[in-house]
Amino acid sequence: MRLYHQAVFLLLMSVSTHGFAEATTHSSDNILEEMFTWWNELMISEREITEESFASFYTENAVIIINGKEKVRGVKNMPAFFRENRDRTEFIEIEMPFREKFVSGNKIFTYHTIRAIRNGEEKISHNMGYALIEKGKISYVSLARFGLE
Repeated sequence: MRLYHQAVFLLLMSVSTHGFAEATTHSSDNILEEMFTWWNELMISEREITEESFASFYTENAVIIINGKEKVRGVKNMPAFFRENRDRTEFIEIEMPFREKFVSGNKIFTYHTIRAIRNGEEKISHNMGYALIEKGKISYVSLARFGLE
């Protein structure tokens, strides 16, 4: 009977450890949606924007390209870039769910909108592009954006 209890204990420990690991990792097919949902919450909060928080979604040297121009490279540079975005808007939100999304290999293609209020004026941008996923994290984002800069 003692061996049975030890086996049950080990099984429960295995399940609880496995569940914890899953909670801290992202689905490759949904990481972009998970990141944008997190980003939306971050942008309306007063929370500090940190390198560590971006590192949970992005590879160390991830790049974001908008309209063919590199906007930011590396998680160490993302907090300042996104802090500036938050500071210059009264409100900003990536509308979820995406209008369109499909996954092909390690690429997530998307069409989504962003709604922002700057200087009391509402603006909506249309964003189309893709993200590359490496080992469960975003390594590259390239978007064509119309209507908000």
